[in-house]
Order: sequence, then C-alpha cells, then structure tokens
Amino acid sequence: MKALTIAPGDTVVVVELPIPEPGPNEIRVKVHSVALNLVDALYVAHPADKAFGCVVGSDIAGIVDKVGSDTIQWRVGDKVTGLLQGATSGNIRPGGFAQYVILEVDLAIRIPSTVSYDEAATLPLGSLTAAQALFIRLRINAPFPSPFSFPPEATPAPSILISSAATSIGFYAIELIKLLHSAGAQTYRVFATASPRNHAKLLSLGVEAVFEYRSPTQVDHVRNVSGGITHAFDCLSEDDTTAHISQTFREGGGTIAVIRKAAWNKDGIRADVTPLYGAAWSGLGHEILYNGETLPESPEWRAFTVTFFSFLGRDGKNLLIQPNPVRVMPGGLESIVTKGFALLGSRKVADREKNAVQSSSKPWMKPISGEKLIYHLTS
Repeated sequence: MKALTIAPGDTVVVVELPIPEPGPNEIRVKVHSVALNLVDALYVAHPADKAFGCVVGSDIAGIVDKVGSDTIQWRVGDKVTGLLQGATSGNIRPGGFAQYVILEVDLAIRIPSTVSYDEAATLPLGSLTAAQALFIRLRINAPFPSPFSFPPEATPAPSILISSAATSIGFYAIELIKLLHSAGAQTYRVFATASPRNHAKLLSLGVEAVFEYRSPTQVDHVRNVSGGITHAFDCLSEDDTTAHISQTFREGGGTIAVIRKAAWNKDGIRADVTPLYGAAWSGLGHEILYNGETLPESPEWRAFTVTFFSFLGRDGKNLLIQPNPVRVMPGGLESIVTKGFALLGSRKVADREKNAVQSSSKPWMKPISGEKLIYHLTS
C-alpha cells in the first residue's frame, strides 16, 4: 500500500508499505478520505524524536476491509471513521495517511448513511478535542455517560465564550453545547468570536452573539453583552488570544481550556483565570511521549473517548452533531504537502493569510476559513 511517512529534511515521502493485519480486537479500514489538521503539518516541519519512517496523519474515514478474530460489532463493508496519532510522538504510533489503517474496535465511529466519507473524516480529532475541553477541563457535565462527574454550576446563568469559533474545534464545541439543551441538562449562554465572514454561520448554529475577534474593543463588547463570562474555550491558543479572553470573565474569574501548551503568552492573563491544557491523544488510552513529556496510560480518559465516540454514532442513522464544512483538495497523498500543508502552515494559524498563495487562481488554494481540507485516497 502507499503511505505518507516522515523523512529527513523536515518533509514526507510516499512509500510502499505492507498492508497491515488487524489484531483480535481491531479492524482494518480501506481509507477513502483523510482530513488535515495543523498538528499533522506541525510534526512534519518539526519531527518528533524517532519519527522518521512513521506514517503521518490523524483523521480518516473509509470502509471496513477486514475484522479481527474477536471482533463482533463490526463487519466488512461497514462505513467507519477514526483517529490515529500520526507521527506526533517520540514512541512509534500508527498514522492515518495511508491506503489501509488499523483501528481499535472501541475507538471506531460508525458513519451513518446520511454522512459522506468527507464529512465523517472531519469528526474524530476535532470533536474529541472539543469534548475533552468542555466535559473534562471546563467541568461541564457531559450529555453522555462519562467517567467524569462534576457538581452543578454555582452560577444561575453560566456562559461560555468559544473563541476562534469558526475552526473545526470551535464548530464542534458549539454543537456539543447545543446537545446539553436538547438533553434537558444545565444550559449555557453561548458567545463566540470569529471573522465577520463567519458570523452568519455561527449565529445559525444558535450562538447568542458573535464578536469580531480582531476588534480592539472585543473585550468590552463581550463583557457588555454577556455580563461577564464564566467559562471559555480558546480554539486558537496563540500569542495574546488567551490573555484577551481572560479579560472577558466576570468577577471571580474561571477557567479557559486551551488547545496548545506553549504558543500563547502568559503575560496579561488575569490572576483569577486559569488556562488548562490537555492533549487529545490522552483519550487513546496509551502511554505516549508528547511535547517532551510522558503522558501516562489513562483508562479513565480512554473510557471517556469510548463512550463519546459510541454516543456520536449510536443509532447508525444520524450523527448527533453537524460535521465541519469541507474543501476537497485535488490529488492524493503526493499533494498533501505541496498544497494542503502549504495552506495549513506549520506553526501558527495567525500566519496563514500572509503565507497563503494570494495570487493563485485555483479555488482550492484560497486561504482557509471555516472549513476542513480533505483528500481522497480512493476514487
């Protein structure tokens, strides 16, 4: 099979690898679509220790091609999406940008017939990152069975600010908060920041108000409209974004869930506001080396992922949350670096527009905004 692997010189190459065989509690997936994430490009430009030769890529969707000997819940021909770690750690973990991949059966998500492979490929990493932020780090009780349980909100009308909401993670955070409303659980006033071109989309998802994220008066606007935030999710976590968000909190402060560990400035963060970081990979339940640290195996975090993924595809007919908008890119594995990673960049989202090919007449090379890049590995 063909696969995209890390190579010396901060790049990747397409190589031929043996088609993997599933273990007893695994399934083999023939990959149709892959979705690109910033973390995929980041660890190509800045490879982890021992990553050379490892397959890149996190999000995949395809069809079950073979099942393990102890697997009873999946059959050949089932549509499935899933998450792999994709050359982002110092220990060898399988990646997703290959014609065939192996998924553990309890971490695979069933794709309903109403959802395309392209849409499904946007789901695993983005939705899990959002779920961990909301239902673990921000201590909001989940609308599905979870090993994490928290006391009821002390504030009568709690609110949450989703900053940089027109990102994959931001869209999924809004969708997940909406599920609390339909489940009859504690409800939250939801506010968002984004560029003006994405305001209508976010308002259509049920956000109470959207603010221009580059406005110098953003903090005052958020506080005036909301009365002060009680929870926040920084879906960018770069430069001064976290500090600005901290200024929107009501008296008494609170917690900001951040998605990156060291890309945001600590200066300017209010003393009563605490940023909390967590790696989505912890949800896979394996010990990994990531960002220079050892993340221990966590049965509790894995149990959270298992119940969350099961919840998303529980009836096999409809997803409970709306997939991300997609942009299908031309070419296959060979084009991911030259086109997809070129658009994503390898450091900060804020650098994308100045690095984008502004003069290109190709519609797929326009700057990314409010959509996920998709590549097809099969016709």
